[in-house]
This record gives sequence, C-alpha cells and structure tokens, in this order.
Amino acid sequence: MTRVISVISGKGGVGKTTIVSNLGIALAEMGIDITVIDCNLTTPNLGFHLGMPIFPKNLHDVLKGKEKISDVIYEHDSGLKIIPAGIGINDLKGIDPRRLSNALLGLYGVTDIVIIDAAAGLGREAMAAIENSDELLIVTNPELPAVLDAVKAYKIAENIGIKAFGVVLNRISGKKHELNEYEISNIIELPIVAKIREDENVRKSISAKIPIVKYKPYSKTSYEIRMLASKIVGKPFEFEIPWHKRFFGFFFD
Repeated sequence: MTRVISVISGKGGVGKTTIVSNLGIALAEMGIDITVIDCNLTTPNLGFHLGMPIFPKNLHDVLKGKEKISDVIYEHDSGLKIIPAGIGINDLKGIDPRRLSNALLGLYGVTDIVIIDAAAGLGREAMAAIENSDELLIVTNPELPAVLDAVKAYKIAENIGIKAFGVVLNRISGKKHELNEYEISNIIELPIVAKIREDENVRKSISAKIPIVKYKPYSKTSYEIRMLASKIVGKPFEFEIPWHKRFFGFFFD
C-alpha cells in the first residue's frame, strides 16, 4: 500500500526541500521504492537540489490535464524517482492545486512511499498537499516565528484528520536566542524525530547540486537524515563505512 507523506513548514526558508531531497535518497538507498513530488507550484526548487532542474514534462502538465502522472516520473542516479514541477512563468497558467488528488491516483500501488515537498505557508498549494496526505513531517528551525508557524500548519492538518509523524528540527546553531528542544516540543506538542545542526556543507552541497547524503555521506548531517529515514520505515539502515573512516572515527567529513 502506498504511503503519502507531505513535508510541510509554516514558514519558508527552514530547509524543507533540503530535507525532502536527502530523505528521498536515504530511503532509496535502503531499497525503498520512493517517489518525491515537487508540489511547490509557484517556486519549485526540488529539481535544482537534485541536479535535475529542467524536464520536458512536469507536474504542471499533469495538473493541466496534458499528461498522465506516470509520464512525468524521472529517475535520479541514486534510484530515487522524482516528479518535478515546471520552473517557467507560463507553467503557472491554468493551474488548480485541487487537481492534485486525481493526479496522485496514478501512484497508488506502484511506489512504496510518496513524499510531497509542499509549498511553505498555508495557501492553496500547501493545503492541497496536506489534504492528500496520510501523514505529515513538519520541518522547523529553533526560532519562535518558525515554530509558531509550524504549530498553525499542524493544527489545521489535525483539524481535518491528518496525523503528523513528528518534527524535524533543522539548522540548529546552539545560539542563546534559539528555543531548546523541550520548549519546542511543548509548543508544537509533537515528538522531535530528527535534530540537524547548521552545517556549511549543506550550503555547499546545494551549490554543487548534490544532496548532502551524497556530497558528504559520512557527515553528522547525513547520519541524522539516514536515522530519520530509518525511523520512517521502521528498519535499520545498513551503511558500509570504509576502513580508514572507521579507524579515524565515523564522522570524518
């Protein structure tokens, strides 16, 4: 049975697309048939993160009724499947996010997990993703505005019966102005399932268009993302560590 997980954030800029691209690859490396969808219809970036920015057909074509969703699935060299959104201005014409429900029907039974990279905020695009999900993964930063916006998104989803898997606390710098894990858990009332520190290598990986789990596979950030993937599917990940990295310590990068 296909499981649909939307990755959401109440606020933009928290690193949601970074989580989606890397989590997708981590799951693919575990042998999961995983498809990620860029449902940020106005400002899509998932393709850029994966080094696959331009496609002949995309989700916008599906939502316009021009293509079947099975015809806009592309495969990353990691084995991850991606359904991109169009990056052109003309792609936006005639788009109705409510058509996402019918589009997703073509994925049920043909992939294990669908991860939707939802638009930030609570507009029509974000709500279309939320409403068509089995569960949510909420990404936030340890800052009060981001956490409060995440609460709004979660509460709206909860009111329509969509459950949340948990919270990814991203871009932790450890500065005094940041909320701590206890405070965030109390505000959002959900478990924190991953804690990812601010990492300069993430920005470098985005610039290189190579997700961090491939760019720096033995970093703490990559390890945390793989642990998150393990929690989502309920099975341990097996990761071969070269002898020289085991000798000097796991977190070599």
